[in-house]
Amino acid sequence: MIVGPAGVWFGNGISSLVYMIHDHLGFLAVAIMGAIWPLLVITGMHRVFTPTILMRIAATGMEGMVMPSEIGANLSLGGVALAVAWKTRNHELRQTSLAAASSAILAGISEPGLYGVAVRLKRPLIASLITGFVCGTVAGLAGLASRSMAAPGVATAVQFFDPKDSMSILWTVVVMILAVVLSFVLTLVIGFDDLPEGE
Repeated sequence: MIVGPAGVWFGNGISSLVYMIHDHLGFLAVAIMGAIWPLLVITGMHRVFTPTILMRIAATGMEGMVMPSEIGANLSLGGVALAVAWKTRNHELRQTSLAAASSAILAGISEPGLYGVAVRLKRPLIASLITGFVCGTVAGLAGLASRSMAAPGVATAVQFFDPKDSMSILWTVVVMILAVVLSFVLTLVIGFDDLPEGE
């Protein structure tokens, strides 16, 4: 009775603040959203953006803040999971990481990578947040916008293609590759405490 309404109030506040920043600073809001998106997913507050995204798409035909920020946020968790799969000696963690990576990269479903890898190992989450900020910056500067609402991933990349701007295809691919490669490298650099076999 207290936490639910407080979460909605706080989430609506974040939504209003970020869209206000977007109206004045553009790409910086996309970068901020890219960095905090995994944290919003952890708390469930990412759902407060759904009505606003749908309203913007209905009114203007596109949404250029939250959806572009999700490209880097979602695919970064795929890169993090790939790095963990590459480095871990734990057979079960490797299997979990590979499944999470394919889910995040191909379908844009980041929860397996978020909960099964990044939050579980802690430090890889930092790599994801940094990557989300960098990729959000690139997506914002490129002016990427979504024309539909689907979790950004390779299979749903077409939502960012602008028929009036052929460069949108290139920028979408660049942001996706950057998200996977940068998060992979950052995870290896930052490192993580491997889980003992059987844990």
